[in-house]
Amino acid sequence: MTRSQAGAVLLSFALFAPPAALSQSLEAGAGTAPELVTDRPDQTESAVVVPDGTFQAEFGAAFLRDDDGLVRVDAFEAPGTLLRFGLLRNLELRLAWAGWIELENRREVGRDSASGAADPEIGAKLVLVSAADGGAFDLALLGHLALPAGEDDFNSPRADPSLRVNGAHDLAPAVGLGWNVGYEAASFEDARGEVHTLGRVIYTVAAGFDLADHWGCFVELFGDFPASDPEPAAHSLDAGLTWLVAPRVQLDLAAGVGLNDAAPDWFVGAGLSFRVPR
Repeated sequence: MTRSQAGAVLLSFALFAPPAALSQSLEAGAGTAPELVTDRPDQTESAVVVPDGTFQAEFGAAFLRDDDGLVRVDAFEAPGTLLRFGLLRNLELRLAWAGWIELENRREVGRDSASGAADPEIGAKLVLVSAADGGAFDLALLGHLALPAGEDDFNSPRADPSLRVNGAHDLAPAVGLGWNVGYEAASFEDARGEVHTLGRVIYTVAAGFDLADHWGCFVELFGDFPASDPEPAAHSLDAGLTWLVAPRVQLDLAAGVGLNDAAPDWFVGAGLSFRVPR
C-alpha cells in the first residue's frame, strides 16, 4: 500500500468518526432549532455548536476496501469517537479519536496486517454567523490538532493541524446544503528517519433532506487536492440515513464509493449519537 493509499484509508475513517451539516439529523429544515445536530455520519462538519452547558457524544464503526489490482486493502475502525462540550453560546470544545484500526493487505503472494490505536485530536468550533440569530445562513470555523499518541503504524510523528470553514444554507423548508473548505496537514517519517509534513486542501458538499417520522437522508461529494503533498487528488461520493429515535438520541447508516483511483473503492459505516443533559 502506498503512502497515498494509507492516507486515503485513515482520512476516510473521518467519515464515520470526527474529524455534518444537514446530513445527520435535520439541521436543514424549516428554520427551527434542531433537536440534535451531529457531525456524523458524513464528511461535512456542521456549522452549529452544541448548546452551552451540554455534552454530546458521537460514536461509530466503519469498514472500507481499496483494491488496485495488485493489493487489496481492508480496514475496520471502531469506536470512532467525537466528544463535544458546549462552552459558550457560539463555541464548543472537541475531543476526537478515530478509534482502534485493523488493517489487512492482501497480495497474490501473501498478506500482512497491522492494528493499533489512531492519534487523538483536540479542537474547537466557533460559530461566526447563525441563522438562529437572524442570519441568512450558518457559518463556522473549525480547527483540530492531531496529537502523536497513537500506535506506530497509525500515528503521526508530530502534531498535525487542520482547519475548516463550515457553511450551511436552507434551500427549501426540508432541504439544505452544507459545505466545508479547509486544509489538513499530515506528517510521516521517511526511511532515513527524517520527518516531513505535507498538506492537502479538502472540500465537501452535502445535500440533506428532512423525511417523515424523524428520518433524514443525505447525499455528498467530498475529496481533497494536493497542496504541498504531491499525491493525486481523491474524490468520493456517499449517502446515508439518520433516525432520531428520541429527542437527543440518533442512529445513522452511511455508505459510499470512490470516484477515482486515489480514493478507496467503497466504504460503509454506522453510528450512535446522544446529548446530555436531556
